[in-house]
Amino acid sequence: MKSSLLIFIILTFFAPLTDFNDTEKEEVAKAVNEFTQAVVNADEAKFNALLSEDLVFGHSNGSVQDKKAFIQEIVSLKPFDYQSVEVHEQEIQISGKVGVVRHIYAAKAKNQSNQTVDIRIGVMMVWVKNKSKWQLLSRQAYKL
Repeated sequence: MKSSLLIFIILTFFAPLTDFNDTEKEEVAKAVNEFTQAVVNADEAKFNALLSEDLVFGHSNGSVQDKKAFIQEIVSLKPFDYQSVEVHEQEIQISGKVGVVRHIYAAKAKNQSNQTVDIRIGVMMVWVKNKSKWQLLSRQAYKL
């Protein structure tokens, strides 16, 4: 009887938190997808909505950019014009208003010589909920 009551209490109080957490994970996953599409489309307006003003964007070569420099690089199509971006093995963890995303980033792009380049790196992103929308605060890539 006591164990049944304990299970009932756990399900009653903690099940809604699981649903909330799943909803938040889905929202962050959607934001990641919108980000990857913005990379392919070089969509400055989408980046302005998705990226925090305090963005710290770390590349796998060690360079770091702020929001303005990152957007400028992508929309200039230099050094790469992204043809496709996919994420694999994505894991999302939510802690309050912070979402931590880890995944493998796989892209095809054209370089300045118009040659196709395959990019495959590991990525960790930190998303923050600002009012009702998730924004990318920080991203760090690393070589695999």
